[in-house]
Order: sequence, then C-alpha cells, then structure tokens
Amino acid sequence: MSSLKDTKKKLREEYRRRRNSFVGQLDGASRNLSFRRPPSPLARLFHQGQSVALYRSIGSEAPTERLIEYLTEIGVNIALPRVRDDGSLEFRLLSNLELLESGFRDIPEPGETCELTDPDVIIAPLVAFDRSMRRLGQGGGYYDRSFAKYPDVPRIGLAWSVQEADEIPVEPHDLPLHMIVTECEIIE
Repeated sequence: MSSLKDTKKKLREEYRRRRNSFVGQLDGASRNLSFRRPPSPLARLFHQGQSVALYRSIGSEAPTERLIEYLTEIGVNIALPRVRDDGSLEFRLLSNLELLESGFRDIPEPGETCELTDPDVIIAPLVAFDRSMRRLGQGGGYYDRSFAKYPDVPRIGLAWSVQEADEIPVEPHDLPLHMIVTECEIIE
C-alpha cells in the first residue's frame, strides 16, 4: 500500500471516530434539527422540477432525512445512488422511501424499477474535509467517479464540523467540492 493510501486510511479511521463520538453526545432533538433546512447559499441551488442526488444517511453521517422532506415539499425530485456492478453510481428518482431496498454493503438504495436520472446537484457524504474543499470519502471512489461523469454539476458535501481536517491529501482523480455545509457554517 502506498504511503498516500496509508495516510488516507488513517485519516478515515480518525475522523470516523471523531464523528461517532460527536454524534453519540448529541441528544435526539439536536440531531434531528441539524441539516433540517438548507442555508440560503445552498437553497438557491434548488429549483422545482430539478433532480437532486442525495444519500440516505446511515450511522453517524450528517443526516439527510429532513432535507429530503424539505426538498420534496418544494417540488424537487429526489435521486438516491445505486451502486452498479462496474463500481459506478447511478442516480434513480425516489418518490417513496418504501421503494428502497438493501443494496451494496446493506446500504438502502432505490430499486431497479425507479427511474434513472442525471442529477442537477449532487449532495455527497464524506468522512473528512478541509478548507480547500477537498473531500475524503469512504475510499471506494464512487462519488469521485460520479463527480467526473458530471463535471458541471454542483458538488456539495454535508458533514459535522468535527470532520474538518487541516489538510486532506489528494490524488489526481479527487475532485474538490463546490460547497461544504456543516451544522455550524457554510464553506465555499
């Protein structure tokens, strides 16, 4: 394993621990209120009828349930990722959370009956980030490949503030985000 891969692996372990510890100390009400409504700079990106790719949060990830509810209320089409056999993500429209099924690594994802779409905005999970808009993901490169496939689509990261690192090491395929939203601030 290269030293860069080792460094990323260690960062993932450290920032997952930080995130888990932080979220473990939050009461249910505080967690549910976080990320409930998008701040103005993010809200300006959403328009009725467009497709916004989100993730279904699991564990201690920044929660998306309330954001999904808000976007649905304003007429935005919600698209969730589905992992394809070739290791890429496809985004499928989701009209009902009951259409989710257990997918890759038991993560809930839309079934094949859900319509494919090209997203107008991509909101991605992350393990860590820095002020240069670099994102450290889970390590599979799924979102990096999607970012490359849709280079002109705004790339937004959702994270808890404790996931901020001084510097995220990058490889040539790592594309920066356009915006990062935490429970405390917006970084652009």
